[in-house]
Amino acid sequence: MKKLLISCLVIATIFACKKPKPTPTPLVITKDDYSANYKAGGTVFKNFETSNASVAVPIAGTDQTWDFSTLAEINANTTGGANFLAPSNAAFATATYAFIGTTSWSAGGNISPAVANTAFVTLDNDGLFSLGYSQNVATAISIPSLGATINYPVQNLVYTGTIKYPVFLFPAAYGGAAVVTSGMVFTSNYTVNAPALGLSNTPGQTKVTSTVIFDVIGSGTVNLKGIGSVKVLLAKSSISDRTNYFLGGAPAPAALLSNLGLTDGAITTFTTYRFVAPGLGSVGIIDVNAMGNVTYANFRKG
Repeated sequence: MKKLLISCLVIATIFACKKPKPTPTPLVITKDDYSANYKAGGTVFKNFETSNASVAVPIAGTDQTWDFSTLAEINANTTGGANFLAPSNAAFATATYAFIGTTSWSAGGNISPAVANTAFVTLDNDGLFSLGYSQNVATAISIPSLGATINYPVQNLVYTGTIKYPVFLFPAAYGGAAVVTSGMVFTSNYTVNAPALGLSNTPGQTKVTSTVIFDVIGSGTVNLKGIGSVKVLLAKSSISDRTNYFLGGAPAPAALLSNLGLTDGAITTFTTYRFVAPGLGSVGIIDVNAMGNVTYANFRKG
C-alpha cells in the first residue's frame, strides 16, 4: 500500500511539473507589413520569374513548408524604390503609388505592339487595391483577315463600380471567411476601321466586369533564394471576368465577334495564389488558369 502511494505521488508530481505548451500566436498580416516596400521611393527589393513547369498549385493548410529556394531565374529585376512612383494622374486621385508597365491588346489572334502604361495602386488599412492604369502611347491591332484596324488611343483605364479591385485584404489571417467583391468594371476604348464592313473610325468599347473571391487558405514557412525561411500566409484570389463588346454605342454584332473568335458575355476564370510575409509584403505569386495549369510564377529573392 505504501509503495502504491509513493508511485501515485511520483506520477502526480510529474504531471504537476509539466507546463502546457504555449499556443503559437497566429500570423496576421496588416497594412504595416506592406508599408516599407509598397510606396513611392520605398525599400528596394529584387524578384524574378521562373518557368511555369517549375512550380505547382500550392498545398493549402496550416504548418506547411513551401520551398522555392532552387528555382531557375528568368527575367530577374529590381522592384520598389525608384520604380514605385508618386501618383500624379487626377483620374486616379486615391492612388498611393504607381509603377511603369506595358500594355498590349489582342483580337482574333492578332496582337498590338506593347506600349508603356502607368499602373495605379492604393494601399490603406483595408488592403492593397488596383485602381487601373493609364495607356501612355497609342497602339493598334491589324487584322488582315477582315481588312480591319483597331486603334487604341492614349487613355485612362479606371476600375469603376461600388468597390475597389482587391489584390490583398487586411487584416489577413488563416481560418477567416472568404471575402467576395464584385461589380468592378474595366472599360477600354478604341476605334475600328474596316471598309469592307462599312466601319470608319467607329467607336468601340470592351467592358470587363470582375468578381474576386479572396481567401487565406494556408500558413507556414516559405524558403526563398537570397532570403531564406520566412513565415507566410497563403492567399487565394479566385477571379471571374465577364467580357462585353460594344460598337457604335450598341452591342457589337455577333457575326463580327465570331470572325474574331470572340463571344459577347463570355466568362473567363483564373486563380492567383499569393505568399505574404511580415514586413515584406508579397514574396511569391503563382497564377493558374481554369484548367489548373500554372501560367505565371514570380518570387522575391532579396
